[in-house]
Amino acid sequence: MLRRGFTYGTVQMLAVLYLVIWTISPPLEVDLTYRLLALAAAAVWFAVLLIRENPVVLGKEQVAALFFMLAVILVIFIQSESFEDVLKQIGVFMLVICFIMNYFYKDKWDELSGILVVVFILLIVYNFKTYSALAEDLTIARKLVRDDESTYVYLRQGIGGYSLVYPQVCVASAALAWTIKAFRKNWLKFAVGAVWAVSFVMLISKAGYSLAIFTAAAGALLLLFYRGKSGMSAFLVALAVFAGSMMAILYLHDFRSFLLEIFDGTAVAKKINDLVATGDSGAAEGSIQDRMVAYQGSIDTIISYPLIGALWRGSGGGHSAFLDIMAKYGVFGAGMFAMMFYTVPRCYKKKYGNRFIVSMANSSLVSLLFISLLDSFSYAFVCMILIVLPMLFEDVIKWTGVEE
Repeated sequence: MLRRGFTYGTVQMLAVLYLVIWTISPPLEVDLTYRLLALAAAAVWFAVLLIRENPVVLGKEQVAALFFMLAVILVIFIQSESFEDVLKQIGVFMLVICFIMNYFYKDKWDELSGILVVVFILLIVYNFKTYSALAEDLTIARKLVRDDESTYVYLRQGIGGYSLVYPQVCVASAALAWTIKAFRKNWLKFAVGAVWAVSFVMLISKAGYSLAIFTAAAGALLLLFYRGKSGMSAFLVALAVFAGSMMAILYLHDFRSFLLEIFDGTAVAKKINDLVATGDSGAAEGSIQDRMVAYQGSIDTIISYPLIGALWRGSGGGHSAFLDIMAKYGVFGAGMFAMMFYTVPRCYKKKYGNRFIVSMANSSLVSLLFISLLDSFSYAFVCMILIVLPMLFEDVIKWTGVEE
């Protein structure tokens, strides 16, 4: 029995808040203690669920997700014969955990209503802190890509890299929609959203993460200007814009010079030069070559094991979340990953016919598609995608007055 004002829902909200903060906070990436606290927070959430809902009934998709997690544990244990390596699959564990949490909050997102402002204020602090560090030493952006202890000195200062930037990219178009609709509806959320948007644009522009810049820009353009209902059509439009941009960089000298001037000294300028070198030589060069080798590694494995995946016999190239999952776990694994990773925009698009909600869903879906196809998977994504993203949708739906 809990005291009045401190309910079981409050306990679960605090557990979820810690999980979200853990995934987006650079200082919490470093020590094992914070990871164990995250698992403990998840355990507390599920323990309270058992008290609140008796019996606990899972949907078919959630049962399938648990089966997928058990399959991953079995495959990794067979491959390594080490429970330590099993525990390293924190990304898969968090994906399944947050997918189940998303299921139980589908009719009561109001219980988490206080989380959004806290999360975005925290992101603002880390965004500006990282931007300030990059302004003094731009090479930090590339150092933070490394997965070794040399990055810890930066992370402990609140200076973030991929794990700070890309979770925001995943929800950027929805956060923009949230900010737009908050105007005259909720001044606090509008102010927080507007400041966050400024800090986010400043960060990705300074850091020069080219995929983050393109994905965020494509999501914003689709949200504001694309009014089609098909998610696949929206993806093809974004893909056409991407291809057109590449052609413009290759063949329009003035346009290329303009971009190089804007992004002088950043990784974007390096990738532009790599693209030009690739076009001139007829073969992939520089960072583009590294990506192509990684993608080809995944594709080769998929061709060798098209249905069941390589399992304990091998893995993908390590640079595409979707292709890597399919390479290792086959069609079943890819289907399970897609079901969980894309579930939020897919469900809201199916549930609501409002044009703005559909545009919001399509732009979010396209952002997730680009990220999952062109970049590696991290546990840092899942709380933003499965907890924060639906809360953004719920606020916009409430402010818009949309009915199912």
